[in-house]
Amino acid sequence: MKKLLLLLLLIPNLVMAETWVCEQKYPNVEVPIYKFERSGDNFIMSNSAAKKDTKFNIIYENKNYIITINKKYFKVGHMQAVTLSKKDNTWLMNNHVPEFNTDSPNTKWSGNCTII
Repeated sequence: MKKLLLLLLLIPNLVMAETWVCEQKYPNVEVPIYKFERSGDNFIMSNSAAKKDTKFNIIYENKNYIITINKKYFKVGHMQAVTLSKKDNTWLMNNHVPEFNTDSPNTKWSGNCTII
C-alpha cells in the first residue's frame, strides 16, 4: 500500500518534467545549444558557453506559450525574458537593459527547439 501511495505521489512530477533543447539562429555567431529544463514554477537554462545555469521564473503559461523572466539583475535595471512557443517549438530571448543599443548584436536570441 505504501509503495502504491509513493508511486501516485511521483506521477505528477514525472508528467511535469519538461526539457526544451534549443538552437540559436544568429548570423556569424557560433551556435551554442540552449537547454531549458522545467523545475516547478521555473525553467533552468544551461548552455555550452555559460559557466553557470540561469533560473527563469514562469510568469505566464497557456496552451500556446510559456513566458519567463530572469530576475537576477532587476536591481540594476537589466532583465532577460524568454518565450517558449508550444505552437511551433521555437524560443525567443530578449535582453532589456537601460543602456539599450540598437547596434548591439546580442540583444535577441531565437531558434527552433526539440521538446524531450
